[in-house]
Parts: sequence; C-alpha cells; structure tokens
Amino acid sequence: MKNLLIALFLILFSTSIFAEEDVNALLSSTDIMQKKMGLRYAQKDKKYEDKVIEILNSESENLEVKMIAARTLGVYKDDKSLKTLLDTLKSSKEEDLQSSILSSLSKYDNNEDAINAIINVLKTGKTEYIRSVSVQTLKYIKTEAVFNAFIEALDDDSALVRRKITVALGELENKKAIPALKKIVKIDEDNQVKANAQSSLYKLGVKNENLKSTSTALLLGVAPINGLGLWYSGETMLAITNFVLEGAAVGMMAYGYNGFNDMNKDNKLVNPGKHYAFIGGATIFLIGYVWDIVMPVMSVSSQNDKAKATAFKPIFFTNGEATVLGFSFNF
Repeated sequence: MKNLLIALFLILFSTSIFAEEDVNALLSSTDIMQKKMGLRYAQKDKKYEDKVIEILNSESENLEVKMIAARTLGVYKDDKSLKTLLDTLKSSKEEDLQSSILSSLSKYDNNEDAINAIINVLKTGKTEYIRSVSVQTLKYIKTEAVFNAFIEALDDDSALVRRKITVALGELENKKAIPALKKIVKIDEDNQVKANAQSSLYKLGVKNENLKSTSTALLLGVAPINGLGLWYSGETMLAITNFVLEGAAVGMMAYGYNGFNDMNKDNKLVNPGKHYAFIGGATIFLIGYVWDIVMPVMSVSSQNDKAKATAFKPIFFTNGEATVLGFSFNF
C-alpha cells in the first residue's frame, strides 16, 4: 500500500522539481514501481545517464525496468547512450528489450551506426516479431540504405514482415519501389501483402486498375441487378432511388479505398476524409443491398394479400356456378 501511494504521488507531482538525491534514491530503490518512476523522471535530465546505463547493464534487473531504461537512453541521444544501446542490442536475448532498444535507436536517425544496427536486425533477426519491429522503427527514416534493405526483405519468409514492408515502402515515398510493389501484387501468396502493396502504389501515384474495374462492375452490375426486384414489384421510384444511392456509395468507397485506414507515426489517421468516405459508402451500399431484398418481398406480399381478399375460390359445382380449370363462373 505504501509503494502504491508513493507511485500515485509521483505521478501527480512528476512535474515538480525533485532534489537530485531523491531521484537517485528512486533509481537505486529495490522497489520496481519506484525505480520505474525514477527512470521516467530521469528522462528529463541527462545527469542521471550513468545511473540509467548501470540499470540497463545489470543482469539481475527487472526486464520492464530495463526496457524503460533503454527508452530513456533514446531520449538522451548522445554518443555514450548510443554505444550502450548498440552493445546491449548485440548481447541481449530478450526480444522485448531488443524492441525497446530498436525504438530508441530509431531516434538517432542521422547516425549511420544506429541505422545499420536496425537494418542488421531486419536481415538476421531470428523471429518474425523482431524483424517486423525493425521495419516499424525504420519506416520513417528516408535513406537509400533503408530503402534497399526493404526491397531486399520483400523476399522474407514471414508474411507479417512483408506486410509491414509493403506499407513502409509507401511511407518512404520513393518511386523506385514501384516495380517491386507491382511484382508483389502479382506473385505474393498473402492477400494482405498484395493489398498493402496496392495501397502503397496508390501513394506513389500508380492508379489501381483493379479497383476501377471493380467499382465499374459494382455500379453497372450489382446495383441495377439488385434494383430489378424493386422495379418488377412496381416500386419504380424506389428502384431509381436505389440505383442513385448505391452509385453514390460505390463512388465513396472507390474514393476512400486506398489509404482509408493508414496511420502516421503518432497513430493518427493520415486521410480522415478517405476513412469516413469509405465507411459511409460501405454502410450506404449495405443498407441499399438489404433494401433491395426486403422491399420487393414486402411489396409482393402486400399485393398477394390484396389479391387473396378478392380471389375466386375454386369449387366443383354449386347453385348457379361451375368450375372450369379451377376458376369459378356464374351462369
């Protein structure tokens, strides 16, 4: 309980000025919560750098604490912190710690050693997880070395890694990626990889012919065919309205399809207009599709009810009536 109260106090008053000995006491504490809070405060001042490095190098330290220490060294961005991060990346076998180190190294985006270290993980990482993390940390670093590494890694055995790379190539905005992305669209076995490659091609200025033909098919094929049910049941105006709405819906989806869910490095929508246009178009199209099915059935059912109320009932013979082929006639 005492530790929890201390942690809450530190969270609420983390902007206050602590004495250096107080921060050092937190960093030296055996309590994990206090040490984490000490590291977060240490990010504000490089004078704690040696203590943070000591924590990262400690073999007996808690993994989560070491991960925070690694991210703290990324904030310092100096040669001493960089060397520690590079050395720890080589020696560590913990993927979660490696992931934190890669994140910190990406902040040294003008340092060739840092970039090459991340690229090396992409090339030699033993699991798809750590290789995919390396892609995430490289995708905003627009250098020729990163671009070449991504192109080479398009042959990675992991679909997860290829998915990340095909998105990243769009972020790099290097049009030299177009031939490789077109090839991926044609030959890759993973549908999500193909979709990501197509989205990146769109960002690079290549129009999606498949999307154009699909949109045309939806507009000229599905919408009017669905509307035939309404027209046949006598609902002419509803059929026309249906075609107009579904045509607009297809247009909205076609506009928003490429890049509708792309996020930037702050995890915010890159194209919010396309995002909501696609969702709105898909919603309208789905409603129209259900309408196409439900309305004709309701209309025909209503007509049948009216017909039943006035229909002749087949009889064989009664006073003044005779039945011919199931229809009754008066005589």
